[in-house]
Amino acid sequence: MNAEEINSIIQFAIGKEQEAIDFYNDLASRVKSEAIAAELTRLAQMEHGHKVKLENINVNIFVESKPAEVKDLKIADYTVDAVPHANMTWPDIVNIAMHRELAAAKLYKDLAEQVDDAAVKSLFENLAAEEQKHKLYLETVWDQDVMKEN
Repeated sequence: MNAEEINSIIQFAIGKEQEAIDFYNDLASRVKSEAIAAELTRLAQMEHGHKVKLENINVNIFVESKPAEVKDLKIADYTVDAVPHANMTWPDIVNIAMHRELAAAKLYKDLAEQVDDAAVKSLFENLAAEEQKHKLYLETVWDQDVMKEN
């Protein structure tokens, strides 16, 4: 796979990050709670940071690096995915966000399994690790905030 093809894959990933940014910003504009809207805006900013990271990536350095080991609390694996609505609670939002990050990580893991090129495989594995970090953050929020309240 050449640099142009790898850059095409990165553009795909950037598009997925933009979808996440738009999703969180849209939810922030629809919820009634200012505190929840602020947290959604913060999540959108996290995704924006990921998008910027992808936009500024040096393909050669990125594809040669080994993905970091990311702890998996597996909380998202055992919660029911919720549907966004205007009166969402904090647990609803964290649940939706966990599932989105789980899906993004799975997408990149699946893409890594589909390619033979070692550089591209490494690229997808690193992207999956980044999404796992987001999921871990949200699972930690769930464990510390949501479970503490229940």
